[in-house]
Amino acid sequence: MRIYLIAVAVLLSGCAAQVVTVNVPGIERSVPARVTDLRPEKEKQSEIFSLLVTSDAYATYRVPDSAIVPPATRLFQHRAFEKLGADSGPLEIKLHHFVVYRNLQAELRRGALGAAFGGVIGAVVAGQIKAEPSGIVTSLVDAKTFEALTEAEFKRALYTEKENPGRGSVHIVYIETEMQGKRAFTRTIVPIKSNTEKSPLVSALDAATNFHLTQY
Repeated sequence: MRIYLIAVAVLLSGCAAQVVTVNVPGIERSVPARVTDLRPEKEKQSEIFSLLVTSDAYATYRVPDSAIVPPATRLFQHRAFEKLGADSGPLEIKLHHFVVYRNLQAELRRGALGAAFGGVIGAVVAGQIKAEPSGIVTSLVDAKTFEALTEAEFKRALYTEKENPGRGSVHIVYIETEMQGKRAFTRTIVPIKSNTEKSPLVSALDAATNFHLTQY
């Protein structure tokens, strides 16, 4: 019982409102880039998918927009403007999905975890999975399979053994946008490392944004 309570405390503290503030010099320059936020409302909100240690959804949750200032969507707007809109016409960004999940299963529970759903998560991936030495894993996303997981949303926060062989805690970021007449949907897995100066959430958003913008 004591171990269970400790695990729950860790999970709740991980999901608690720990606001990260990012200083972005010159962010006001990107205000002209217009963002149409078409995301489902729940993608902006925090949710713990399960506190039950025997549940497949245990230790997975959605990170809210309020976890970072400026919001992740505003940071993305600025980065997209820097790459695509600074020297061209007005940049229009349609944001269909921008959601961050945190998976602490391996940290809080030893034994079988996301690999059990490898087939489902594998179906979400469209194309080749690229793994970097840093542990960052990137891929494109099949939109229909992603939408099919709406009722079992926690599965979007899982990974395969190939993607995370060390079974460490990770952020998983999904971004789907329309810009310059092209629609792209990406997924980025970033290890949660506490021994760095940068916030793990900021590191995840940076990596996800970098990869997503390579599609344009």
